[in-house]
Amino acid sequence: MAATWIIGTYGSSLAIIYAYNASNTSGHTKKVTVNAMTLAAFCVANIVGTETFLPKDAPRYLPGKISILVLLTAQLGLCFIIRWVNLRMNKKKKRGLEELKARNGWTAEDVKRERERAAFSDMTDK
Repeated sequence: MAATWIIGTYGSSLAIIYAYNASNTSGHTKKVTVNAMTLAAFCVANIVGTETFLPKDAPRYLPGKISILVLLTAQLGLCFIIRWVNLRMNKKKKRGLEELKARNGWTAEDVKRERERAAFSDMTDK
């Protein structure tokens, strides 16, 4: 039952990973590098994954099924960890913005103008 529920997360995971990479990586070179690393990891995982289904384990292939269940459970846990990290980073970013607004006396229009200016200033990720 648990495996059936967890397997539902598998189909969308690669698309979500690529979207996450695109949203959280700035600069063309960094995006290309991160996507290449993601694709390489995906390819290696697919090669290694086939080695968990050995002919000697037929017809049940229990070690292969266990490895899939363990990895999908880990994927689910990683999703929650990434969410927690993103929430912390967003709260920190929001506090920093509030401090800048208070220190510089910025209005909502000033914040909008600064965001537009910073968007095209070729700054790094952090």
